[in-house]
Amino acid sequence: MKKLYLLTGATGHLGTVLLSSLREKRESVRALTRPGSHEKLPEGVDCCIGDVTDRESIRPFFDKTGYDHTTLVHCAAVVTIASKANPAVWSVNVGGTSNVMQLALENQTDRVIYVSSVHAIPERPGAEVITEVDHFSPDAVCGQYAKAKAAATQMVLEYAKRGLNVSVVHPSGIIGPGDFYVKNHMIKTIRAMAKGTIPVSISGGFDFVDSRDVAEGILRCEALGKRGECYILNGHYVSIRELLNLVRGMVGKKAIRFELPYRLGKAVAAVGERVMHLLGEPDPVFTPYAIYTLNTNGRFSHEKARAAFGYQTRDLAESIRASL
Repeated sequence: MKKLYLLTGATGHLGTVLLSSLREKRESVRALTRPGSHEKLPEGVDCCIGDVTDRESIRPFFDKTGYDHTTLVHCAAVVTIASKANPAVWSVNVGGTSNVMQLALENQTDRVIYVSSVHAIPERPGAEVITEVDHFSPDAVCGQYAKAKAAATQMVLEYAKRGLNVSVVHPSGIIGPGDFYVKNHMIKTIRAMAKGTIPVSISGGFDFVDSRDVAEGILRCEALGKRGECYILNGHYVSIRELLNLVRGMVGKKAIRFELPYRLGKAVAAVGERVMHLLGEPDPVFTPYAIYTLNTNGRFSHEKARAAFGYQTRDLAESIRASL
């Protein structure tokens, strides 16, 4: 059987790692990239230039000529923690996903994996462990990125009911290798922690997962996941103080004990975000929404993915080292 993988978001953090894994397995891959991004792809990868928000521009991406089986992995997304509304978050994450799923259905794509996010899942009170749900609503989550992902995920599940063989994965905060262009907010944060430009800790924490574990989870889900089912692909919960001192320890810096309380941290982040924008930095790593997220319930379970297709995670320290 001659098989082709269709990959969107191939030059992003997760897409880069997944593409590398597929090439190591000697799989045929066609990557969808925006104009100007195709030069970032390695040799040997079939490139299709298009924009997910323009359905006609991506129609050639789904051509099955010469192949017996096609698997689509839809990674492309706009991620933001900014306070200012960004229209691209909705147009790409929702409108773009609609275009991709519609064409996958029209072209009878054999298997589809949609990369959602744990942020699409409604929060549970206290430290109650968060597991998969089967319904998503923008009204049940906070933040423009979370709302867009919730809307897109619900739409994808509707396509499953229409016959598309699609499963959904929900990664937590992705770290690890592969972010060669340093666009990932957490990679930027870890780099700043290592440089010592984050002099204090902040309250809260989150769940972080290695990019390689998510990539492997996607391929396992492709093989063994069920149509219309969702699977959380998380890693390890860690407080920001623990993370900061783990990074500092790896680069020979002393541990930090002082921690900004939530309200003060949010106020500082609001001022810092405005200052960074004035200095020409459009994408600061600490914003009021980021501080809010770090102080919500970030305790997830990947037991469903483990039972369904043997999903596993590596040690957090290993992922931090690989990030650095």
